[in-house]
Amino acid sequence: MRNALIIGVFGALITGIAIGVQSTLSSRTGALIGPIRTGLLTNAIGGLMAGVVIAILALVGATTWQLPRAALLMLLTAGAVGITIITGIAFSLPRTGVTAGLATIILGQLLVSVVVDSTGWGGVAPIPLDPRRLAGLAVMALAVYLLVPRN
Repeated sequence: MRNALIIGVFGALITGIAIGVQSTLSSRTGALIGPIRTGLLTNAIGGLMAGVVIAILALVGATTWQLPRAALLMLLTAGAVGITIITGIAFSLPRTGVTAGLATIILGQLLVSVVVDSTGWGGVAPIPLDPRRLAGLAVMALAVYLLVPRN
C-alpha cells in the first residue's frame, strides 16, 4: 500500500472515532434539550470556536481568506447540511441506539459516496461501480438490519 493511502485510512479512522464521540454527545444532549436546539447550538458553538481560530490565524498572517464564489457556495451548503446532520443525530440516536443509528448513518454515507465516486463528482477520477462494491453496500445494509433493536 502507498503511504498516502495508509495515512488516509488512518485519518478516516480517527475521523470515525470523532464522529462516534460527537454523535454520542449529541444524542445525550438531544435527549436533554431537544434535537433542534442541539443541532443549532452545537453548530453555533463550533462556529464560534472556528471564528476564534480564524481570527488568530489572520492576526499572525498565517493565511489569506479570499474564497472563490464556488467555494463559498459549497461552504454555505455544507454548513447548512451540518446543522441537519447534528439535528438528525440528536433525533435518531436516542430512538435507535448509538450502534444502529451510526451504522444507518454510515450506510447513508456509503450510498451517497458510491454515487459521488462513480460519477467523479468528488473531483477525482471516477471509480467504477462493480459487483464487489455493490456487495459491500449489501453487507452494510445487512449489518444495519441486524443491528436495529427488535424490541
